[in-house]
Amino acid sequence: MRVALFTDSDVFAGTERHILELACGLGTLGCEAALACPSHGELARRADALAIPVVPVPKRGRIDWQAALWLRNALRQDKFDLIHVHNGRTALIGAVGLRLAGVGRLVATQHFIEPSRLRRRGAARMAAAWLHRRVEQRVDRFIAISRAVRDAMVARGDAAPDKISVVSNGISAPEPAWLPAPEQIRRELDVGAGERLIVCAARLEAEKDVITLIDAMARVRATCPEAICAIAGDGSQRDRLKSRVRELALERNVRLLGFRTDVLGIIAATDLLVLPSLAEPFGLVILEAMALGKPVIATAAGGPPDIVAAGETGLLVPPAVPTALADAIVELIRDDQRCLRMGEGGRKRFEAHFTARHMAAATLAVYRQVLAEHPCPAPKSSDARRPALAAEGRSDVAR
Repeated sequence: MRVALFTDSDVFAGTERHILELACGLGTLGCEAALACPSHGELARRADALAIPVVPVPKRGRIDWQAALWLRNALRQDKFDLIHVHNGRTALIGAVGLRLAGVGRLVATQHFIEPSRLRRRGAARMAAAWLHRRVEQRVDRFIAISRAVRDAMVARGDAAPDKISVVSNGISAPEPAWLPAPEQIRRELDVGAGERLIVCAARLEAEKDVITLIDAMARVRATCPEAICAIAGDGSQRDRLKSRVRELALERNVRLLGFRTDVLGIIAATDLLVLPSLAEPFGLVILEAMALGKPVIATAAGGPPDIVAAGETGLLVPPAVPTALADAIVELIRDDQRCLRMGEGGRKRFEAHFTARHMAAATLAVYRQVLAEHPCPAPKSSDARRPALAAEGRSDVAR
């Protein structure tokens, strides 16, 4: 099976990491997966380093006709069995490309509970809704990364329930031997031997609700002054959060670390990971903590309830309730043995359900179902079957 994982993203965040992990996992299962993406981005650079085929696809305008024509040509020349898109713009381009080709199948992953088109207003929102309905008719199958994402899609009428498959995200297990020693990280963060380290790794944006964690730490400090919370990430809320830390006199107990490239090392050094998001679509950082054997506290909203086995691998709390979050933190940091059991349980749960290979196998099953239900007609081009992109290299770009 030959699949193009198509994205127009030129940044590298959770969605791009998902695509890279998926490409790697599909490769181990015998599926030829190529990345169709901008050649100048971090995703393309990382794919090159992993010897994953990359087809440079330009990014021009809201509907990129050159990219659509590239898809048409690739499908007519029988280079791919299926196109897998990862955001609204590439779903539109993919739908146009398939329409022009007259062949091929389209799968679309929804990575967010609330897609960006819902934030538009007036005529722009009406136009986006109309385009989405047209695209939905061309998509053979939607993949939702969590039950919360699926439920939101169904509630909006984005797709019929029987047209959506839930495939949880997966990651490659971090290799502890490649990470800095926990003692080194704790010294750098000025965490003493008798102090407990709590870590939150999140963008400092309103939806991550880090301010609730800071408010919770005021209550935690009252009973556990040895608790230190390190927050790794940056964003538009940084100044507001710094002010809140000063207002509550939490400078000793809360450390805003800013953007870090060594988040895995910080998680490996922690006693507990906290993710206070209002509604996380999934929560990859939870998987990282579980893979490293760390207990997790997350909000019972969005994707985390799919990941955290409450009481076994961590605790779930209601969103935006500082007292509940504080009580959960105190409950765990006062019980070392329970933390160890939860961490070990989390590691086993990760290995059983959330590796990149599990994600790839479940996605491949969706591909097979689509091709079984909708056999592709013969390509319109009279060209002979073309070799896979892995053999053609990166010279075959949109024309």
